[in-house]
Amino acid sequence: MRGALLIGLTVVLLIIGILVMKNMGVDNSTGTTKTQAVKHTKRAESAADKATERIKDLSNQVSGAE
Repeated sequence: MRGALLIGLTVVLLIIGILVMKNMGVDNSTGTTKTQAVKHTKRAESAADKATERIKDLSNQVSGAE
């Protein structure tokens, strides 16, 4: 009974691992991973720029309130 449990658990973990890899795009060797990395980098840069602008606005408001 213990052996059947271990075999079943192993099969389930393998299936989950395969699904996670497919979802992450590991099996795709056409270079879309680079494209996704570039998109994420650009999105992070724009978020950093927006945060910087917001910090400047807040510092102007604080200096104006004093």
